[in-house]
Amino acid sequence: MTLKREKIGTVVEGEGQDSGAAAAFGWPDKGEGRSLKRAGRLLAVSDLLWIAQAGLISWALGSLPMMFSAADDGQVIEGDLTSLAFQAAASIALVAVLRVFLQNRAETVARQTARAIQSRARAELLSVAARTSPSAEFPSSGAFAAHVTEQVDLLGPYYRNFEPQKVRLRLVPLGIVAATAVFSWVGALILVVCGPLIPVFMALIGMRAKAASETQQEELVRLSGSLLDRIRGLETLTLFGAIERTQRQIADAGERFRTGTMRVLKIAFLSSTVLELFSALGLAFCAVYVGFSLLGEIQAGTWGGPLTFAQGLFILLLAPEFFAPLRAYAAAYHDRAGGLAARKKLATLFPSQNTPGNPKRAERSDVPVGSISLSGPPAIQFRSVGISHDERCVFKEFDLRIEPDETLLVEGPSGSGKTTLIDGILGFQEPDSGKIQVNDLTATAIAPLLRRKVIWLGQSPRLFHGSLKANLLRAVDTSAAVTEDDLWQALRLAGAEALVQRLPRGLETPLGEDGFGLSVGEIRRVALARAAMRKDAVLLLADEPTASLDEETAADVIEGLRKLCDGRTAVIATHDPTLRKIASRRIDLKAFGVLAEGEVFA
Repeated sequence: MTLKREKIGTVVEGEGQDSGAAAAFGWPDKGEGRSLKRAGRLLAVSDLLWIAQAGLISWALGSLPMMFSAADDGQVIEGDLTSLAFQAAASIALVAVLRVFLQNRAETVARQTARAIQSRARAELLSVAARTSPSAEFPSSGAFAAHVTEQVDLLGPYYRNFEPQKVRLRLVPLGIVAATAVFSWVGALILVVCGPLIPVFMALIGMRAKAASETQQEELVRLSGSLLDRIRGLETLTLFGAIERTQRQIADAGERFRTGTMRVLKIAFLSSTVLELFSALGLAFCAVYVGFSLLGEIQAGTWGGPLTFAQGLFILLLAPEFFAPLRAYAAAYHDRAGGLAARKKLATLFPSQNTPGNPKRAERSDVPVGSISLSGPPAIQFRSVGISHDERCVFKEFDLRIEPDETLLVEGPSGSGKTTLIDGILGFQEPDSGKIQVNDLTATAIAPLLRRKVIWLGQSPRLFHGSLKANLLRAVDTSAAVTEDDLWQALRLAGAEALVQRLPRGLETPLGEDGFGLSVGEIRRVALARAAMRKDAVLLLADEPTASLDEETAADVIEGLRKLCDGRTAVIATHDPTLRKIASRRIDLKAFGVLAEGEVFA
């Protein structure tokens, strides 16, 4: 089943999102939906007040001159007319001030609501990114940055400009047609015939605009990710003589983005042309009808008597305001195309199980975090756990108990569930059936606390731009309490002391993004030293910690792991048989938990 939102805050069956993304990034909640509707109603009331203002202006310009002429003849008291004229002017000014106030208030509400939706979308994106398993696929840094910045920015104009116009469009034209029909049914008929043509043609153009906007945004994300990836690998590209080819690829990507942007602009200009054409035709027909009626050439179209000057002026004053909501709606249609395209891209950024509002999202817990303690090595238990990925069964009725302070080695071919098992312990993977418990609490309940007391070692550890010392200190909550001896002790445990001593600036040596400047083995040792800095950890989880390492480096990493396992519950997923010497038990996952009892090693 696919879903879309036909009304703000309502999900209906249709197209656009899957069932797991019903509350995906960039959708307004119920309160925000009501705020956007309120902004639209304020705009509508402001426009409808023009009917009263136009009536006062028409009456003043059509009746007062004749009344003043009558006063000159002594038929009317001139002082009363002067007072009446001031009252009319004051009433017109008062209505104008009220309309300006309502318009400003509507714009403020729409702007604040759109900003709130953008802020929440960014917060949810970052929250889901933080909840995503370290082993899961993640968009490139450039692509993710484009999603969080440019694409979320496109939501603002959509909600700020387009959504309030929908409410305005439903109310204002009907009110103006009704007011016009009071004096001339022909004038109302002209508006009724010309008005709907604008939305019809704008809808046809909007289909093309949405497709062009989606293509342009795809190019933007691709260009952002590609450019950052090329910059990171600049040294490698230079060594392989691929600089010129890379320049051509980036130039081609930039040209595609330029072409896509110009295509979107062409469609926007076309929509403006259609808008002005039909608006001008409608106003011209109204002006011709009123003009010929006042000249006496047209007698039909009124309710009995001929059309007076004041009535004709009233109709001409209302006609532009009839088209104003249509023009505003059409002008915001480009914002709609960009906003819908951005929202569609955001919905596919992460797997559906990680989207906000999904019933399987991680960290769902009714247990207050403050009431949970984790002072010693935890016991971990899988009770009849069933987990599937993309309709492929990974675990079925899987049972396993890991004792406190036990070092468990998890083996099995690729795809047997080693990483899924680790993700389940950390609360990143919610089971389809059964329970995953840590110290008799569900893994998702204890996950926020457990992740602050876990040592995690992956096969592709990530180092960050900054000094080597700054990377090590990322493992501790309070860096002020860490001494330099603590840093060197962690480096010695990881077998990285000699490496750091060889660096030109020692601990202050700057590292590039992802450890640029260090080899794979050196990055792994620094990551192991960083893990050793988390001295209050009660759980150690490692996923292929010795993959792609030479024997010497692997031996150092294994020795470091052995020391880190002391006094902690440890789960190590690996294909490397040399790690068996530090394990107290091993399981093989190739039969989905059939061998879960494992073998005990001396």
